[in-house]
Formats: sequence, C-alpha cells, structure tokens
Amino acid sequence: MQCKRRLFFAFVALFGGTTLLLQPFDRRLSHYSHGIQSNNVLNLSISATSRLKPVNWSVLTNQQNEVSKYKTQHVELANIRDVVQKRIDQIQNPQNCSQARKLLCKIEPGIAGFGCLLHRIGVCFLLAIGSNRTLVVNMKMVTYPSIKPIFEAYLPLSETCSEWSEDEYEAAQWIHGNRERETTAKFRVVKLFRNGGLRPFTPFAPNSYPTSLKDKLQPLHSEPQIWWFGQIMMYLTRPQPKLTQALNKYKAELGYSHPIVGVHIRRTDKLIVEADFHSLEEYMIHVKKWYDNYDDVNGGNVTRRVFLATDDVTIHKEALDKYPKFSFSWIANNSYFAQKQRRTSDEGFWGIVYDVALLSQCDYVVCTFTSNIGRLVHEVMVAESNNPLRYATSIDVEHFCGGEIRMLREVIEDYNPDNPKELELRVGDIIKNVRCRRTCVGKNRRTGKKGSYPKEKVRTLPPTALYAGMQNLFN
Repeated sequence: MQCKRRLFFAFVALFGGTTLLLQPFDRRLSHYSHGIQSNNVLNLSISATSRLKPVNWSVLTNQQNEVSKYKTQHVELANIRDVVQKRIDQIQNPQNCSQARKLLCKIEPGIAGFGCLLHRIGVCFLLAIGSNRTLVVNMKMVTYPSIKPIFEAYLPLSETCSEWSEDEYEAAQWIHGNRERETTAKFRVVKLFRNGGLRPFTPFAPNSYPTSLKDKLQPLHSEPQIWWFGQIMMYLTRPQPKLTQALNKYKAELGYSHPIVGVHIRRTDKLIVEADFHSLEEYMIHVKKWYDNYDDVNGGNVTRRVFLATDDVTIHKEALDKYPKFSFSWIANNSYFAQKQRRTSDEGFWGIVYDVALLSQCDYVVCTFTSNIGRLVHEVMVAESNNPLRYATSIDVEHFCGGEIRMLREVIEDYNPDNPKELELRVGDIIKNVRCRRTCVGKNRRTGKKGSYPKEKVRTLPPTALYAGMQNLFN
C-alpha cells in the first residue's frame, strides 16, 4: 500500500503542475483552458475509446523510470497541442481580411441543438484549415436554436475577420462534390452551406487528421483523429470572460472539486428516434469502477463526487435514493430548462453552456455518444488535457461525427468465437464497413465474412490528409 501511495504522489508531483504546462501563448487563447484546472487524477482502467498508448501499470509500479517516460509523453502532447492551437489562431486572424483566403460557412438558424450546431461549424472548420482559409461563419445567424447567439458564451472565431458582406457571399464559389479540390485551388473565397449531414466529398472531414501530425501523434495517442477534431472544438468553445466567472461561481457553490466524475444522461425527445433508454445503474457501474481504481491507487477513501447533467428531472431523486455513498451535485433548474419546450429560453441556453463546460472539466465522464453533447465533452476533454486518463466513456455507440470518413479497423489480437455470428479474427486482419452500436459489425477482408466482433480486439486506422494550414508546424 505504501508503494502505491508513493507512486500516486509521484504522479501528482509530475502532473500537478498542469498550470505551468498550460500557460497561454497568446492573449486570444488565454481562456481556452476554460478557467477550471483538473487535478489529473489517475485511472488504471484506460478506455479504448481515446487514450495515449496504454501504460503497463504492473511495470510502472516497480520501475520508476516508467514515470519519467510517461512524463515525457505528457509534455510532448501538451507542446503539440499548443503549436496546433497557435496555428489555428494565426489562420483565423489574417492581417488583411479583405485579401485573405476565406471559407464562408452558412449555418441554417434554428435547425439543430447546441452540440449539433457546434459540430456543424467544426466540420466547416476542418475544410477551412485543409485549404488554409480563414473560417467565417454567419455569426448573427448562428443561434441556439433561434434565440441566443452562441458567441455570447464563446470567444469570436476571429478578431480581424468575423463577417462577410452580401456581395462577397454572392460572389463566392460553392464547394461541393468532386469539384472541391479544383474550386479551393482556383478561388480565393469559397462558401459552404451546412444543413444536416454532409457526405465526405473532401479528405478534410471528421476522422482524418493532418499528415504533418502523424509522426508526432502516432507514438502518443491511439486515436489521433479524435484528438485532432477535439482541437477544433476546443478552439470553438474558448469561453468569454463572463462564462469563466460564472463557472468559478458555480464551482464554489456546488463544491465542485477534484476528483470528480461527470454523468450526462440524455433522454426526453432523444429516445423517440435516435437513442435507447439506459438506466441510471448502467452509468453508475462505470462511475463506481473509476472510483474503486482511484482509491486503490490513492490508498484511501476519497469523497465520491459526481456532477450530474441531464434533461430528465426525475434522475436527481433517484440518484440520491439509490447511491447514498456518492456526493451528487448539479446546477439547479438546468434539467427543467433542458426540456424540449424550454431549451430555446435564455435559461436553457446558459444551462447547456454551463453543463458542457463543467462536464468537460471533470476527471472522467460517463455518457452516451448518440448525444452530440456527450461527444463534444469527450472531444474537448481529449484535446484540452495532455493527460490520457481524462476521457469520456460511452455506454451506447462509438464516437462519430456527421460527414465523417469511414475508418478501417486492424485486428491486434486473435479471436476464435463460439458464436457463428461473430467474426474469426487474426492479427493483421482488416475490418471494413464497420458499424458500431452496442456491438460492432463489419466485414473481414481476409475471409469475406460479415459479423460482429469484440471492440477490444481491433484498433482504428484513421486516414491522414494534407491539411494546407497545418504544414511546416515544427520547423
């Protein structure tokens, strides 16, 4: 036990100095840490959803040189993040907006929820960076859903180039279909309309990441495509000063301190078409496991804090009744205003903003990835932190994004199933046409057979693309 305690405090000593690693490199980016620093607590059960390459914990316990190696990875990932964020900021703030290469992204107002809206902007952002353009969004039109401009909560995408004129928009060339490469190369100003799903007609789409980052990220991160898209979402959600102040106020009132686990339960209208019902117990199994691991490493019994965000007003009492050993907190009335008929209110807007920010600063989150909010929180957590032990676990589907490029999977461990509906797997096999919900289903190229397979037997093979805006990052 004393050995575990010494190991834990060694990690605290190494990772407790996060503030120094996250010092802002530019005034415009000074708020991107959301004003709430994590204690970077340890979790020995590293999810396959998104993490650095797994640490061998049995070796780590006995060999302190592994701590030094892990610290090096920790610092390297933070440095890459800072370089990427600085380059995005440079692209978004050209000295002469009238002469800049631009992508004008039009978002239809009032057609999407909060998380969906941000993800649609994010997809435009990928294409803008891919063609080395400043992204300009119709700010006045980007509302949630038709009431509140989202940039009342978040910093503008640009300080020098934030609006377009009607004449400029009309003169801009549309990007679509097979002409994308030709159009982006030929015209200085192009435009894109984001209304619903967008097929990946461009290599600059979710699940691809810059070729220039491949050699840097591959040794450090098992799912670099999520880390990369998270950089976009992190930039989008840099908080306005008033948001940071409000979050600090809520933290003090709620007793929000680390370690803390977030739980996001999305129900109501989501259950009609897109998602299945999941009981509170399904979420709390993962919460309990996380805290059991934490106590095992820490050598004591920590207060089991849970920040709860939900659109179901009945969950709070159920949580208190069923789990008296956990300390639950939530923002009063957020669940009430998260109801479909109230979401467009001022309270509904700020409620979701606060919940997203506080969830993304938890040490671990349990959610569903059928919800855009769950995916957004996970993306920001992965991107902001250079600690692989902060991530979200989905109890339904794998991480995805509208307009994504379908990824192949490579088998990393043999599998001999008893069930004939499952795939036989051999190391090196490639699985294509993958669809994942409670289980993953795909086709094994080697055998030509279709079937389900265990997620832990494979790794993703995200494609890279020559993002023009991310060239020469480390010269």
